Amino acid sequence: MTRLAVATIAFLVIFTVFTAVFAAAADKNEVRLLPKWVWVLICFIPFFGGLLYLMAGRPLGKGKPRAGKTKTVAPDDDPNFLYDLDKKLKKDEEKKKDEDKDEDLK
Repeated sequence: MTRLAVATIAFLVIFTVFTAVFAAAADKNEVRLLPKWVWVLICFIPFFGGLLYLMAGRPLGKGKPRAGKTKTVAPDDDPNFLYDLDKKLKKDEEKKKDEDKDEDLK
């Protein structure tokens, strides 16, 4: 076999495995046009099955998040976290002032 043939076969095997795993890992409610298990089977058609899945079947990833899935927010962008942090800092300051007053009285 020539190097080109070996490289082509290796590419087809890797691409087929990649698309089949990608299809199997997708959420069954987000896969388009056909049921998920059909797309996994179609992905085993060398090259064209995987290409077809990537173009027509894979989830788009756009739109509203589904129920149960929330977007992760960084702590410094989360208003609830910042509010709770502010409350905690004020509470700690008051506690420290009270301790300082107690020490001054002694």
